[in-house]
Amino acid sequence: MSKVEESIDFIKRLKSERLDAGKAEIQRAWVEWMNPERVRSVFVTDSFAMRFSEANAGAFSNTVLSLSALERHDAQPFVVAIVRPSRVDFMLANATFLKKISHSSQRLRVDNVTGSFNGSDILAEYEGIPNTPDSFGRLFARHESISWEENLERLVAATNDVVARNVRFKPTGAEIDAILAAPARFAAAMNAVEFAEAEHDLSACMEAAKPDILAAVQIDNVNIRGNAIERLIAGEGNTHELGDAVRPFGDGELVIDVKTKLLNRTSAPKAYNVDKVLRFLAKPESVLAFFIVGVDAKRGRVFGRLLTVLDDAVIESVRVQEHWAGRDSRGVTQLSGSSWHRVFAASFEPVIREDAARRFLQDLIER
Repeated sequence: MSKVEESIDFIKRLKSERLDAGKAEIQRAWVEWMNPERVRSVFVTDSFAMRFSEANAGAFSNTVLSLSALERHDAQPFVVAIVRPSRVDFMLANATFLKKISHSSQRLRVDNVTGSFNGSDILAEYEGIPNTPDSFGRLFARHESISWEENLERLVAATNDVVARNVRFKPTGAEIDAILAAPARFAAAMNAVEFAEAEHDLSACMEAAKPDILAAVQIDNVNIRGNAIERLIAGEGNTHELGDAVRPFGDGELVIDVKTKLLNRTSAPKAYNVDKVLRFLAKPESVLAFFIVGVDAKRGRVFGRLLTVLDDAVIESVRVQEHWAGRDSRGVTQLSGSSWHRVFAASFEPVIREDAARRFLQDLIER
């Protein structure tokens, strides 16, 4: 049982035994039991941070924390314990799970982190996953794949209702035709010599860097860890806004984005920005692929597989983050679920079902 789970059990048990215990009493008892470091109103352990609040009515609208203070704790689970008359509720309040910033936020910008968030600003559900303790592991795995800077930009836009920096892509008729022709183009690409050479070269780089990759998986911060592994495999050479490596491919280009999966951990790595991918696919000769790296740290093994982004296993696992979408963006996607884990099986065969892939792309266009 993790320290977060132990703490939640301790607090719930205390409340059930002493129903009249309020926020101050429960907080004091938990602090004596856990002995965390106190950073103003936040209690910090080596694996999570907690803020106590209370709500007497149904709604939880109290001010929770300033955004600048949250930044200091956002790399680990930030739990809000909401003490009510008859129970204690718990929510994750990392930046990914905030809708906007409510209090004193008029001057909020990406270069001026100001304002605070209220309990009503915390999402009760994220991409269909309830923000409750049973789901904290899954939720935090999704949060880890999104940088503070990306969340900050989203919160600025949501709070100030400003125009997003990345303008929504509005494809022409010819561009839509090119996008919907991508499944056939990608299916042909899978059998091309250049595609096989790219997979061979990346796999060779991965094997050569294996000791460093196994060392890098010990890094706790998922973004730093992912970036380190990407550099080890793809190097510091030619890159693209959608990927870590670019190679000539016929009359176009093959863009490859390295994705890492630790086989002993729950994770949901970010896949791509929908508008950027549609804009890229509108180029008739372009192909986009993931080099998916699986790391089994316990056994000291690494696996690599080059797949187009329209492979069945990838499409089945793509989830659009709805709260990132709006009038100026179709949103961003993450790889979640178990479908994409099967790509590491020896029996796995890449496949593109062209009709299903076209329906998937049509859905992205219409968002």
